[in-house]
Amino acid sequence: MDVYKTDEEQAEALKRWLRDNGISLVTGIMLGLAVLFGVKSWSEYGVRSHEAASNLYLQFQAASGKGLDAAIKEYDVLIKDFSGSEYAVLASLHMAKLQVDKGDAKAARAHLQWALDHAQGEGLKHTARLRLARMLLADGEVDAADKLIAGISDPSFTALYEELHGDIAEARGKFAEAHAAYERALAAMPETLPGRALIEAKRDDALRGAASGKTP
Repeated sequence: MDVYKTDEEQAEALKRWLRDNGISLVTGIMLGLAVLFGVKSWSEYGVRSHEAASNLYLQFQAASGKGLDAAIKEYDVLIKDFSGSEYAVLASLHMAKLQVDKGDAKAARAHLQWALDHAQGEGLKHTARLRLARMLLADGEVDAADKLIAGISDPSFTALYEELHGDIAEARGKFAEAHAAYERALAAMPETLPGRALIEAKRDDALRGAASGKTP
C-alpha cells in the first residue's frame, strides 16, 4: 500500500482488493476454522473411544473371572465395536489362555492369530507370535512353528525367540543346533532372571543329546 501517495488512494485500493478478494478471504478463514474444530472434534472422539474401549476391556476382565461364557459375551462386544484398538488384542490374548485352560487348542490358536494380525504395537505382535508358535510346536506342527518365527528378531525378545529356536531344533533331533540356540538365549538374559534355570537345563539336555550322537 505504500506505493500510493495519498490516504484516499490507499483507501480506494483497499476497497478494490476486498471487493476482488473478499470471498476468497472469508472462504479461507472458514476452511481454517473448520479444520481447527474438526481436528479438535476428532481428537475428543479419539479420547472418548479410547476410554470406552478401556472400560469394555475392564468389564471383559471382570467377566473372565466368572467363566468362559461370560468372558465371550463381553469379548464379542469389544471386538465388534473396537476391533482396531489394542484392548481388543489384549482381550484376544486373554481369550486364548481361557481356551487353553478349557482344552480347546483350536480356538486358542484362532485368538492368537487374530491378535497377531491386528496388533499395532511390536510388543503385542511378538507376544502373540511367540505364543502361537509355541502352540503349534506343542501340537506337533514343527515346520509351521519354525516358519512363523523365521527371520524375526528384536533385542527385547531375543531370549524368548532363541529359546523357541532351541525347542524347535530339539524337536527335530538337531541337538547341536538346539544347544547353540539355548546358549544364545542365555547370553541375552540377565544373570538373575529366574527363567535361566530352565533354559540351562534345556541346554545341558541338548548337549547330552549331541554327545550321544542321536540323529532325527
